[in-house]
Amino acid sequence: MHIDKSRIVEITKELIKYKSLTGMEKGVGDYISGFFDKIGVEYRVFEKEKGRPNIIANLGSGEKTLAFNGHFDVVPISDESSWKTDPFSPELKGNRLFGRGAFDMKGSCAVMMHIAEILSKKKLNGSLQIQLVSDEEKGAEFGTRHIIELIEKGEIKRPDHVIIGEGSDLKIRNGERGILVFDVKFKGKAAHTANVRSDAINAIVLASKAVLAIDKKIDKFHPEIGTPVISVNMISGGKVKNQVPGECVITVDRRTIPGETKEKVLEEIKQQIDKVLENESYEILNVLYGPANITSKDSPFIKLVAETIMDVLKIKPEFYIGEGGVTDARFYRYAGIPTIIYGPLGEHAHGPNEYVDVDSLEKQAKVYLGMVNRTMGSGLI
Repeated sequence: MHIDKSRIVEITKELIKYKSLTGMEKGVGDYISGFFDKIGVEYRVFEKEKGRPNIIANLGSGEKTLAFNGHFDVVPISDESSWKTDPFSPELKGNRLFGRGAFDMKGSCAVMMHIAEILSKKKLNGSLQIQLVSDEEKGAEFGTRHIIELIEKGEIKRPDHVIIGEGSDLKIRNGERGILVFDVKFKGKAAHTANVRSDAINAIVLASKAVLAIDKKIDKFHPEIGTPVISVNMISGGKVKNQVPGECVITVDRRTIPGETKEKVLEEIKQQIDKVLENESYEILNVLYGPANITSKDSPFIKLVAETIMDVLKIKPEFYIGEGGVTDARFYRYAGIPTIIYGPLGEHAHGPNEYVDVDSLEKQAKVYLGMVNRTMGSGLI
């Protein structure tokens, strides 16, 4: 029994052909359901919103459950003229497979589907869940978060461990920064442009001072997650060209590390703004927060993953410490389930000329199959 790289490439190509933008996942979901039908693997489809499928394939039976999780929704093409290939007509050039979603993350979905194909006739001494979901790119309300809601209700078996296939350069990513997104509304005083020096307070100027005050490097570091960062990503102010704006709103995205709380970070932001605005009026609104999250390197699960990598790939496992974005892994960690990311190499996720390294997909598949072998009985590889 072996991994077939050409088969992984074939499945990835089929997935890429579906223009499965977030909210438009039905077509690719139907393809995946048909795939599991053909190989005789039991699965169920869960939809919180009609046409937004989440497909869970189940192999084996037993008390302990390992889950592989991947999303098949993709982001839109912002500038097709910058692509050297058709984003939805996959092309293999050397060991690079180009196409929207190749790296983020249809290549990993194909790995999981190929694992199901290999194991479809095998007896497992445990349970394997393959979770292929919608809506990761816009917050996962209709995807992984819905799956976890059903797990908490007892409608889906709770996995003991989860591996998510987001790109990680074949390194173990055991944690990620938290996310704190909020608006700051600045209140000035509207007036005719002619009166800007006598009877007006320009809200855009207030916002600009605040942006310069908070948009700085943050001198903190966590050994497993890296540094926190902040970015002002949106600004809106003014109604007509000859009126001093009386209101301006900025949207701030702050990524946090362990030890930082929502309250602490917001207080830091307020102190920075207060230094430059004195008594001018502003308020913080629409706060969205998810804390930083880690599965300990000392956990038995991560030690098992590390041993598997060493055994299967004959290399010393590395840990991913970097500036990656938030993923669905956080929802499983919030639910108390040990979770890692382990996925392929590639580049340009969300950008032009996205590609995945197909050699790394083969290695990823070997590690995944090795994890099944170690947790569900020998003789599978």
